[in-house]
Amino acid sequence: MTFTQHFNSATLLKKKIIDDKLCFLEFKVENWKGHIPGQYSEICLTAENGYQAIRPYSIASTPQKDTVSFLIEKIDEGEVSNFLYDYSLAGDKFQISNPIGLRFILHNIKTPIFIASGSGIAPFLSMSKYLQEKKISFFTYHWSRNITGLINFDENFLRLNKYYFPFLTREIPVGWKGGTERIKEENFNNLDINQGYEIYICGSDSFVEKALSVISNLSLDSEIYTERFGS
Repeated sequence: MTFTQHFNSATLLKKKIIDDKLCFLEFKVENWKGHIPGQYSEICLTAENGYQAIRPYSIASTPQKDTVSFLIEKIDEGEVSNFLYDYSLAGDKFQISNPIGLRFILHNIKTPIFIASGSGIAPFLSMSKYLQEKKISFFTYHWSRNITGLINFDENFLRLNKYYFPFLTREIPVGWKGGTERIKEENFNNLDINQGYEIYICGSDSFVEKALSVISNLSLDSEIYTERFGS
C-alpha cells in the first residue's frame, strides 16, 4: 500500500462523544510539525481489501508539534464520518495528511469575524484559541440545531461575552437567552460600519451562500473568506 508523501501514520489518542452527531478526535501523528490555524487535513481510512476513503476535516486544535484534533460530524451515509463516530477506538491507526491550505488562515490585518453553522465552528476553535493567546479581539457568530452543538458554549460565553453570539434553530432550552432565528442582517447590528473586518464563514453550501448574501448587504469594510462542506 502506497501513500503520497504528505500522509503520515497516526494513532487515535482520545475520542469524546459530544452528542448524537458530533465527536472530538485527538491523534498523535508521526512527523507532525504543527499547523496554521484555519488549515485542514485529510483523514484516510483503509479497508482490509485495500480500498481507501479520504475526507478533509478542519483542524480544531491549537498548533502542537505531535498531536492534532478534529471535530467530526456524523453525516447520513457518510463513509468516513460514520466510521470515525461509531467505530473508532483509542489506539486505532490512521493516515493523516500534512496541513493543507493557506486561503482560510488569519491575515491579522483587520478585526476577525467568525460565522459558523454546526460543525463549521471547527476551524474557528483553533483560530479563536490562537487569538485569545495573542489577546486579539474577535467576534463569533455560531448557529446550531441544539445547545450541545455550540461547542465550548460555557467557555465562550464567560470569556467573550459581548463578542460571542450563539443561535439555536431547533431545540431551544428553557431560559435560553441567545438567538433563535436563522442568519439575517439584524444579527450583525452590533458591528461598527466604520471599522475594518476580516470575515470568515464556514458551514454547509446553503449556509455559506445565505451568509454571503446577508454580509453583502451590510456595507462593511471587509475581506471575506469562505470554507464549505457538503451540498
